Parts: sequence; structure tokens; C-alpha cells
Amino acid sequence: MQQLVFDFFKLCGLEPLEIRKGVWQVQVDDTLMKELDGWRAQGRLLQFTFDKGSAELYGADLICPGSYRLNSILQVIRKQGILSQAYVPLHHFHEPSVRKKILARSSAQERAYVVSCSLHYTQYLQLEILAEARGLQKTESLHTVTVDLSSGKVLKYAFPHYLLEPGGVPRDQVCRRKCSLKQAFSNAAAYLYDQFAEKSLPWAVEAKEKLLLEEAKLRDFFAGRTDSEEFEAKKKELHQRLAPVLRLDALRGAILFIPLFRYGLVVVAPDGKEKSRTISYDPVGNMYLQELD
Repeated sequence: MQQLVFDFFKLCGLEPLEIRKGVWQVQVDDTLMKELDGWRAQGRLLQFTFDKGSAELYGADLICPGSYRLNSILQVIRKQGILSQAYVPLHHFHEPSVRKKILARSSAQERAYVVSCSLHYTQYLQLEILAEARGLQKTESLHTVTVDLSSGKVLKYAFPHYLLEPGGVPRDQVCRRKCSLKQAFSNAAAYLYDQFAEKSLPWAVEAKEKLLLEEAKLRDFFAGRTDSEEFEAKKKELHQRLAPVLRLDALRGAILFIPLFRYGLVVVAPDGKEKSRTISYDPVGNMYLQELD
């Protein structure tokens, strides 16, 4: 969250100054303040903190999950490009080294020769997802998830964003994606649900215990009438109010174009027989996307 806030101001050309421990201030002009607080707002010296005690002590804007200032920043971010694109330039990779790695995949008994080499781009979808965990209280967190659109798999490693440059690539060099954007979001959501499930979730346990307690009280109150429509309506209302819920919302996305080296090989077996093979290699993920005999 803190990184999001500082990145936001940096992209706006502003650099907050820490005036005391945990409290920052930044001079915001009329245009940005109107975006944050409405058309009547004027430029001012904005002070903010991430600590509730400091906010009360110094009168600074508190930035925390669910706070007004965090929500106003998120609203401005949401108004920007919802879906953008970027690419990884080819110059980051040394083609002879890639070629050497491809040839090394052949067994020691085989000899392999490169007969063709072509450059293509595979596509990834990167999503910024807001996770809202609602139990007895509501907490929010931001997550970056990247999905390989050639396989639908979620990347388990941190994507090297420093390699990216804004813009696209020639359409005739882009490989057709096999995973739709809708399916990619579903895969990203399933991945985040699993991540939450693997962690200790006291907020969900507390909410579930509270729900069971209130449901028991409700059953006692409706003793002998638990098959009535009124009981079912009250029970439904109880679940809507207390049941733990994890809600995921995709705020922004980006299509990332990643170089894909495709080699046509002739492989000679020990008995002299030759066979053709095509290997495609993704250098960012260090993955062999296909190997066709």
C-alpha cells in the first residue's frame, strides 16, 4: 500500500517529504486536488501518514485500507488507462547464447544443427487485483498477478519489470494466444484464492465463529419454527451480513509482449537418420513452450 502511494505521487511528478517520523507532506496543485477531492478543491500542502496515532496527533490524512485518502487515490488511478501494453526489447538477450542452450538440449549421442531461426512474441497478461477480505471487519490488499496467455499458467516468479518498455510490437510477430483474457482472470483469481487459503486466516475464522453463534441463537429463538419462511429469511440475512467473503476486483491490466525464439533444427541420430524438430524458447520464463518432432 505504501509503495502504491509513493509510486502514485512519483508518476504525478511529486516527491513527498518526510517532515517527522511517519508523516509526509507534498505540495499538490489545483488539477490533482480536484481529481482527488472534487471540482471545488484547490491546491494545498497535503500531509499524510499511514499510522492512526500520527494522524490524530498531527492532523494528517490517514492512509490505510478503507480510508478516504486511499480510496481517492485509487479512484484517480482507476481513471487512467485500464488496459495498457509493454514489451521486452530483444537487446536484453544474447541470441548466440540462446542458440547454444537450444542445441544443448539434444542428447550426447545426437548432433543437432540450426537450419532456421525466427523471432516472435508471446503474450502475458499482468493484472493489478484488489482483494477485499470481509469478515467482522473489512481489509483490502493489492496483488500483481501475471498469466502466460500461451498456457494459461500463473507465473510463480516475480516478473522482471525493469526489462519492460512502453508500447507494442509488430502484429505479424505476435503469437496467437491460446488463453482468453476472461480465462486468464479466472486463473489469476483461483491462484489468489489458493494463496489466501494457504495462509492463516483469523478474519475468516472469527467471522465463521460469530456466524455459527448467531445462527444458534436464531435457531433457539425460532424453536419449533425453523421450517418457516421467516426463519429462512433471517438466516439468509445473517449469512449476508456475517459470512466471510473474499472479493477480487481487477483494477488494471497490461498485455506484455515477451520475445520468443523459434528454432528449426535437424537432429542426426547415431545411426545417421535425420529428423526435424522445432523448439520455441521464452527467455524471460526460461521455458520451452513447444517442441514438435
